[in-house]
Amino acid sequence: MQIEPGRIAVVTGGASGIGFALAAAAAGRGMRVVLADVRADELEAAAARLRGSAAGVTTVAADVSRLGDIERVAQAAFGLGSVQLVCSNAGIVSFGRAWEVSAGDWERVIGVNFMATVHLVRAFVPRLIELGEPAQLLVTGSMASVTARPGISPYVAAKHALLGLCESLDQELAAAGAAVGVTLLMPGKVSTGMSRSDDPDAIEPGEVARIAFEAAASRQPFAFTHAARIPEVERRFAAIVDGGRPR
Repeated sequence: MQIEPGRIAVVTGGASGIGFALAAAAAGRGMRVVLADVRADELEAAAARLRGSAAGVTTVAADVSRLGDIERVAQAAFGLGSVQLVCSNAGIVSFGRAWEVSAGDWERVIGVNFMATVHLVRAFVPRLIELGEPAQLLVTGSMASVTARPGISPYVAAKHALLGLCESLDQELAAAGAAVGVTLLMPGKVSTGMSRSDDPDAIEPGEVARIAFEAAASRQPFAFTHAARIPEVERRFAAIVDGGRPR
């Protein structure tokens, strides 16, 4: 799929981190950007930085866990023109053992990390199919989509759910003959607020965006940012098949 200047890129969680890097990459390719984030002040500051690069930017303050807010994002995007790239990127984490995390925190993490993508699919995919032009849904998952670790069970559960959703959705779109594809991006450690910036394995958000855009353009269903961690995934699934406990 050729990224086309002048078409629309939508990025949720776009005020900082990977989201802002994705928006900057889209703007750098001549796309018009619809930037969404729940943090209104940071959203406008991010938009001002993008506009400094002469990109066309529209902001929508939105809580992506709410279907009505996602519908507003969709209306803003399709009101501007032909949408080509929809980046479902917003993410949060809650710490604690599974039985100690409050019900409210479980709902909040699942809402932002998983249901937001469900809402985007329901709001954007029918419109993209009707549009009939090549388009891609780019979902920011995590290594937690294919591995597990203690202390962040809601996050791991939500990211695993994204893996199933994206794989099933990609098959459904292919069966329907749609010109829309799905890429699940699975970053390792990235220099954002969710990882220590001094971690030797952490990469910059801009590098994540580069990998993501290459994967979306080539319509890869899955994309890792840290190839060195793929053997960890292979060992984990081998242990599952063997009936053992993955480590």
